[in-house]
Amino acid sequence: MKTPKFWYSKNSIISILLRPISFLWVLGSVLRKKKSYNFNNIKIIKVGNVVAGGSGKTPTVISIVKKLANSKYQVHIISRGYKGSIKKSTLVNTDIHSYKEVGDESIILSKIAPTWIGNNRIESIKNAQKMGAKIVVLDDGIQDASIKGDLNLLVFNGLQGLGNGKIIPAGPLREKLSDSIKKCHLSIIIDEDINNIANKLNNLLPIIKAKINIESEYLNNFKNKNVVAFCGLGFPEKFFKTIKEIGCNIRYKKSFPDHYQYKEKDLKELIDIAIKYNSLLITTEKDHIKILKKYRNRIYYFPITVDFINDKIINDKLYSLTINK
Repeated sequence: MKTPKFWYSKNSIISILLRPISFLWVLGSVLRKKKSYNFNNIKIIKVGNVVAGGSGKTPTVISIVKKLANSKYQVHIISRGYKGSIKKSTLVNTDIHSYKEVGDESIILSKIAPTWIGNNRIESIKNAQKMGAKIVVLDDGIQDASIKGDLNLLVFNGLQGLGNGKIIPAGPLREKLSDSIKKCHLSIIIDEDINNIANKLNNLLPIIKAKINIESEYLNNFKNKNVVAFCGLGFPEKFFKTIKEIGCNIRYKKSFPDHYQYKEKDLKELIDIAIKYNSLLITTEKDHIKILKKYRNRIYYFPITVDFINDKIINDKLYSLTINK
């Protein structure tokens, strides 16, 4: 679904009316809470968010895994495979799996390290361990109390902020901010903190500042070009902001619901618009995966990672994790 606009409005009547349902959401979370499963001989890093959609946890996972690449330990990634049809624990194989089976984000993650999907994260961690993994990085999972993390990272996007500060469905929060803070060891704020997230953390978590990174070869391809931009993200504004920052002139933009599956009709319309404006058609890597093959060479994308500005904190934490195995 598209992110509701009232999630980012302080005095929305809709939000006020939905607050009783938010209470039920919280109650359901408490009732679903399970005893933590403790693993032996494997370290667990959980990367998650408190805001539903769009914080940047998946590119953060990629950057963390790349930092661990130089360690002598095998690293695997654990994902739920959101919106994929496969529900049992499965190792992603792009030769036989499509995004429809394992989810769009899992396809991207599997290019970086062995990636497991499935509803049961504990089973996936056990399977990764059987295949030699000594460290697993969970894409999401801060709210999953059944797994104890050795290093839990809470990711925010500075542009997105915390919205109206209310819990789903009245607002974008998956739980109270204070509850997420208690579960985590570090916070990461991507891009300029224009919503004063740091103040709301109230010195309860160390803060790592970060920014989106795009490789120079992609920057040179799109700088000063006219583009028609589209995406299906939880918070599309950050993609359009990135497009502007790399020097693109956006002639037209369109957002679709998060994890949207593009139909041929959508793609034909977008291509016609790009022709009308004499512009390149550009989207995210996650969206490009879901483009019908016959249209992929007409639509551009660029991979993104996260650069940690004050990375000594995260480097020290990761090093401590590896030497204490």
